[in-house]
Amino acid sequence: MTTKIMVMDTAMDPPIVDVDAAEEADAAKTQCQEQASGSCSPQHRAMRLLSRRYDLTNTGYKFLEIGINVGPPSYVEIVVGDHRGHELSLSLETWKSLYEQRWNIYKMLRNEYKDNFISAGPLIVRVCTLNDATLVRLDSSSIRITMTETTLRHIFDFDGCIDVTFERLARLVDTVDVKYTRFSNTSENAIRNSDFFNGRQLIDCELLASVFNTYEKNTM
Repeated sequence: MTTKIMVMDTAMDPPIVDVDAAEEADAAKTQCQEQASGSCSPQHRAMRLLSRRYDLTNTGYKFLEIGINVGPPSYVEIVVGDHRGHELSLSLETWKSLYEQRWNIYKMLRNEYKDNFISAGPLIVRVCTLNDATLVRLDSSSIRITMTETTLRHIFDFDGCIDVTFERLARLVDTVDVKYTRFSNTSENAIRNSDFFNGRQLIDCELLASVFNTYEKNTM
């Protein structure tokens, strides 16, 4: 259901990728210790329709994704994530705030900014070091994502793509909610044979698969 687009990183530097992954592991360990339950298992990935995913590193370890998070109510969601299951969810307003602060973030990476953190909506952006490598850390109330400057610059390269995709998906949110409600109250075979199901429309096909995949997991 996700259109995956590979973006090659021209800076071939395996140690930096390894450092980035190590910082993620360290952040996950810290979060685990802080949880009362003692469990650090990532939450199950959200159901997103018509999503596009852009790989941000050579290995595809980190990615930027935009799609419709199925409700109801459904909404367009922008996510920065990694293959450990960590996902930082951004609204369009937060994304734009982060993008507008990019030059200040670059200054902070070079110790040229007045403060040691930057606010971008609900996000706090900081700079940290690991094994002599300088990393950018994005903190929300529930998740932390760290990355190299190269990865951060890749993210900002997709601002135009995010604008176009967000506008297109936002027009479909109401349709997704209507169809999701109908599909949820109807058996799979009945949906396929109904007048409101169009097997030639991607929304219908993805939503049909998603609804019953979710139902099966909830009843296991």
